Amino acid sequence: MRFKARSDTPDLHSQLESLLDQVWRSEADWRLWDRLDAAVMQEDLRLIREKKRDIQEAA
Repeated sequence: MRFKARSDTPDLHSQLESLLDQVWRSEADWRLWDRLDAAVMQEDLRLIREKKRDIQEAA
């Protein structure tokens, strides 16, 4: 029994390529958000250190 090849169905290689492309884009987004989170955390720590320094200088 032969199956008809459907021209509108992507082959396995194309499906895998598409899936990997989605994974790579998601990982790039995660890395961007990780960098943003790290930048915000550094700024928060800088502000905390600055406040501690100001308190110590005032005392």
